[in-house]
Amino acid sequence: MGRIFCAAIGLHLVLVIGSASAQQPTPLKIRGDTTGAPRGCSAASGISAISAWFAAFTDADSARLAKASSTPNGRFVFSIGKFATSGTLIRGRTFEDLLAYARERARQHERMTVQEVRFNGWSGRVLQWDRLYFTRSANDLGEKPLRGVGQGGYWCRQGVWYLHLAPRPGIDAERP
Repeated sequence: MGRIFCAAIGLHLVLVIGSASAQQPTPLKIRGDTTGAPRGCSAASGISAISAWFAAFTDADSARLAKASSTPNGRFVFSIGKFATSGTLIRGRTFEDLLAYARERARQHERMTVQEVRFNGWSGRVLQWDRLYFTRSANDLGEKPLRGVGQGGYWCRQGVWYLHLAPRPGIDAERP
């Protein structure tokens, strides 16, 4: 009975998120464990923050990026793996690092589109995901969108707290 309820909630979230986001052309698939949220927290808010974060990053919109990010004491931990031969591994530890990188990528018309998120539950007030599937495209990344994978966490009522993105390995090719 519990699994049926979780599946129904997941399906409802796919339909709501897919229809509510103008930035997300196809419905975002939600998988995994989103149960056990602390009082005042919800998976729906986490999903909304993830979608908002990627849309704000694509637009290099500092106000929207700040709203979608959790930055305790100015910290926001992120990394982005090397997607192109000429690319570099990017690591950041502050919101200012993130914003500078978003602005740099905007000059290359960077676009990242989330396709699926697989959650692995709440740890205290943080909803964690161990798989986030997305596509990435930009002027300096070639003509075809590149497939990526990531992991991260959403801090309840604060925003995306940490995010690590990389090219999708060939063994993970069956995913969207």
